Amino acid sequence: MIEFSDIKGKYIGNKNLINNVLGSFLVRGFGFLVSFALFPLYLNYFDDNTVLGCWFTMCSVLSWIQVFDLGIGNGLRNHLTADLSLKNYESARQYISSSYILMGGVTVFISFLAFIISRYIDWNSVFNISEQSISPESLRKGVVIALCGVLCFFFLKLIISILYALQKSALPNFLNLLSTVLLLIFLWVYDPTGDVERDFVTISWVQAVTGCLPLLVATIIVFAKDLKECLPSFKYFRWDKATGVLSLGILFLVLQLLYMIITVTNEFFISYFFDPSFVVEYQIYIKIFSIAGTFVSLALIPVWSAVTKAFVEKRYDWIIELVRFLYFVAGIAVLFQLAIIPFLDPILEFWLGEKAIEVNLSAALLFALLGCVMIWVSVLTSVVNGLGTLKCQLYGFLWAVLFKVVAIVLFSSWIPWTIVITATIVGLLPYCVWQPVVMNRQLKMLNKEAFQNG
Repeated sequence: MIEFSDIKGKYIGNKNLINNVLGSFLVRGFGFLVSFALFPLYLNYFDDNTVLGCWFTMCSVLSWIQVFDLGIGNGLRNHLTADLSLKNYESARQYISSSYILMGGVTVFISFLAFIISRYIDWNSVFNISEQSISPESLRKGVVIALCGVLCFFFLKLIISILYALQKSALPNFLNLLSTVLLLIFLWVYDPTGDVERDFVTISWVQAVTGCLPLLVATIIVFAKDLKECLPSFKYFRWDKATGVLSLGILFLVLQLLYMIITVTNEFFISYFFDPSFVVEYQIYIKIFSIAGTFVSLALIPVWSAVTKAFVEKRYDWIIELVRFLYFVAGIAVLFQLAIIPFLDPILEFWLGEKAIEVNLSAALLFALLGCVMIWVSVLTSVVNGLGTLKCQLYGFLWAVLFKVVAIVLFSSWIPWTIVITATIVGLLPYCVWQPVVMNRQLKMLNKEAFQNG
C-alpha cells in the first residue's frame, strides 16, 4: 500500500509544493462545481442551441489570440524561477520589466491588427450561423467587445507566470475561480430579455470584465507585497533579458500554437464543418470526460517550476522519482476516466435535468479515450517543459496538427462530427509513445553525469 509519506517523499520533496497542490485541488474542486452549475445557466440564458454554440465557438476562437505572446510568459516563468531560486533579484526585475514591455508592445500590435481585420470579416460565415439566428451587426459587436476583454487578459496574464515562478501555483486557479464565480453570479441574478441580439452583447461585456478584473487586482497585490523590489520599470529593460525570454519563449510559442490547434480548435472545426448546435453536445461530453484530466493537471501545475528548480540544482534523481510517481497517478486517472462511461446517463440527468442529451456510446468512448490521451500528454509536457527540452514535443505536436487538419478536411463530408475527436486522438499517439523514451534516456544520462562529477 502507498502511504502518504511515500507520496510526499517521491512527489514533493518540499512543503511549498504540497501546499500548492492541495490548495489547487481545493480551489479547483470548488471551481468544478461552479463550472458545472454554469452550464445549465447558459442553456437557460440562450434558448437557441445554435446561438449558444456560436457563443462557445466565438469564445474559443478569440482565445486563440492569447497564444500569440511569442512565448513571453513561459520564457519569463523559467528564467524567473531560476533567478528567484538563486535570490538574484536584480536579474529578476530586469526579466520582469523586459517581459512586461515586450508584452505591451505585442498587445498594441495585435490590438491594432485585430480591430482593423475584424471590420472586414463576415462573422456569420466564420461561425456558420444564419443572419436569422443573430444579425451581423450584433454578432460583430459581441465579437469586438469580447475581443477587447481578450486583449486586456493577454497583457495582464503575465502575473500568472510570475505566480508560478513564485511557487504559488494555487493562486492562478483561484483567480480563474473568481472569474467563473463572477460570471455565475451574473447568470444567476440576471433575467434574460429574450432579445437574442441584446443578450448576446450583454454576455460579451460580462465575459470581458469578469475575465480581466481578478488579474488586475492580483497584479497590484503581488507588486505591492511579494515583489516590491521587482516592480516593472522602463529603466530596467534589457535587450539581453528580452532576447533571453524570447529565445526560450519562441519554442514555447510554437508549441502553444500547435497545442492550440490540437485542443482548442475543436469547437471551430465542429461549427464550421458541421453545425454550431453540435458544439453544445461537444461541450457536454468534454466537461464530463475532462474531470480526471483536470485534477491531474492541477497536481501537475507546480511540477513545471519545481522541475526547473531541481534541474538548476542538479537534483536529477528527484526528477526521475517524480516522473515514476506521475506515471502511477496517470494510470489511476485513466481507470477513473473509463469508469465514468457506465454512469453517464444518470450523471447527465442529474446535471442537466430535462435538457440532458441522449448518450451516444461511441461518442462517449471517443471522449473517454481523448481524456486518457490528454492526461498522458499533460504528464509528459509538465516535465519536459520544466527541463526546457522541447524538440520531441515540437515534432510530435506538429505531426498531430497535420494529421488532424488533413483528416477532418478529407473525411468530414461523410463521417459525423466526432471525426474531430478521432483525428485528435490518433494524431497524438506517436508523441505519447516516443516522448517517454526520449525523456527517460535524457534524465538517466544527466543523473549518471551528476553522480560521476559529484
